[in-house]
Amino acid sequence: MRFFLGSSLSFIFISLIVLFWIIGFYWFSLPLLFVFGILLFFTRRLPPAFQEDGALKDGVLFSPVNGKVVVVNENYNHEIYGEGTKEVVLVSTWWREHGIYFPTKAEVDNLLYIGNKGHFRLLSQNIFKSDKKRAPSLTIGMKCDHSNSFGIDFYKCPLGFWPKILTIPGDRGRAQVNMGFFGLGGTTVLYLPSVYEVTVKEGSEVIAGQTIIARTTEVIKAE
Repeated sequence: MRFFLGSSLSFIFISLIVLFWIIGFYWFSLPLLFVFGILLFFTRRLPPAFQEDGALKDGVLFSPVNGKVVVVNENYNHEIYGEGTKEVVLVSTWWREHGIYFPTKAEVDNLLYIGNKGHFRLLSQNIFKSDKKRAPSLTIGMKCDHSNSFGIDFYKCPLGFWPKILTIPGDRGRAQVNMGFFGLGGTTVLYLPSVYEVTVKEGSEVIAGQTIIARTTEVIKAE
């Protein structure tokens, strides 16, 4: 199993645990070992189990995070993607794996750390079912090979960490490839233009890199 925890921090923890154990300070080493174990649990990295299928992925968007669909707005007026934008709100709990993955083969078109403090994840349903102004902590714009664009916004939860993205504008990634970490979870929102049809419903549990969130109308017609 791999972890999002930095190697330098892991080295410090392991060194201190071994040092305190050698000199007989067991009451220091045992609590450190417990804390280290907790950090490993919450930073564990579980790659998507779904196997890559090039034919299936053309025009298909997978969930970028583990979580639950709390809101699906089929006709949202977005300032970038225009009228008729599909808004899909996902809430990630603190005990799930918190990796962020490319939902499809795409290029990072825009990356902006806005810095807003976000909101408690339990309030997401009320916020996104109203006309309240959206104030994400971080937003990503992506462009697919077939020229379709979509966006992903992240809202930090006060009981979680800031989302960390490992890519920059111009980077390209395949579906299911890790591109960041959203420590202890929060709220993730996908903004899809009208060419996409949402395939999940409110209340659905989604798995990163495995659950299909939406498909383009071209894929639906081909079926």
